[in-house]
Amino acid sequence: MAKKPVILFAINGLGMGNSTRCHVIIQRLVAEAEVHIITSGNGLFFFTDRPGIASLTAMPPLAYAFSGDGVNALGTLASVRNMRGTLCEKKTRLESLLDKLKPDLVVTDSEYVIRPVLKRRIPLAGINNSDVVVTEYFRRKNLPASIRTHFWGIEYSDYLLHRWKWNMAVSPSPFADKPRSDVFKRIGLIVRDGARETAMERAGKPVPLPREIDRIVVMLSGSAFASKIAGDLQTLPWKVDVIGREGTSSGNVTCHGKIRESLEFVRNAGALVINGGFSSVSEAVAMMRPVYVIPVPNHAEQLINALMVKDIGAGDAADAGTIVQRLNEAYRLNRWAGIKETRAPVNFNGGDEAAALLLELLHGAKA
Repeated sequence: MAKKPVILFAINGLGMGNSTRCHVIIQRLVAEAEVHIITSGNGLFFFTDRPGIASLTAMPPLAYAFSGDGVNALGTLASVRNMRGTLCEKKTRLESLLDKLKPDLVVTDSEYVIRPVLKRRIPLAGINNSDVVVTEYFRRKNLPASIRTHFWGIEYSDYLLHRWKWNMAVSPSPFADKPRSDVFKRIGLIVRDGARETAMERAGKPVPLPREIDRIVVMLSGSAFASKIAGDLQTLPWKVDVIGREGTSSGNVTCHGKIRESLEFVRNAGALVINGGFSSVSEAVAMMRPVYVIPVPNHAEQLINALMVKDIGAGDAADAGTIVQRLNEAYRLNRWAGIKETRAPVNFNGGDEAAALLLELLHGAKA
């Protein structure tokens, strides 16, 4: 039997979304490749003991800097300069793993220590939708000035870096626009199989009204910058499952903390309140349920993700300080804000498409 090619995934472990979407792709690759992972934080939490993973290696984390309630882009860039020890450790661990595994392909998701990969001339692919963020930023008018620093300092730099250094960047998007560069390959949204099944089950069915549901999910980011909702969730007229953050369960509110498998909670919810990470947004749209997206302040990608949800007709952008009031008002009026009767069609087969593109790059490099 021929030896399987080796693929190494380097995954940012700040939140859970990078891991969940990479896992969708990995599940489609393990039949044809030996898959290894290097990650940190929530990535280690998510991937520990997952079947099909050949090895899991810990990597030191890098994270955003914050000021007030939002992300601080300038602080983030400055802090990288001060984290030379962490960067050196990341580089050392990656070099050791590359020498040990000798991978045929390296796939990154929001990881940027790539010089050891380039030095060894290993094909490099990224799971990265920065070209979608850049396209949407330039397309839209009257975006708030508060996101400009993050856009130019983080998102646009991310786009340029992938365009210049990566062999290919797989770019999930709800829109079938032409990519800004041939390096980027647009695919459908990457969602877990259960979310895709729900999308097919609910396609064409009317969205339930606020008084027709009995449960909602508040699913906040598993990272350090999850929104802190103001107001009393117990005043809401439904059962409320809070996922991603610790808290005290009381009355109609159940706090589940950080969990690896949130999909069944989301599938059973009548409506969703989430932060603006792209993986959470993708699966919320697939659920065919009303979704309110609370972007992290000053974060360009999260705001644009929320606006794309509104464009699709799946929900609306929201604010952590007023979301409880808005939900109570929706129940009073028996009407969801931002929900359109006819949604824009969305492709949820990004996991299959991403795996096919990665295998194509892998086999092309080996030919």
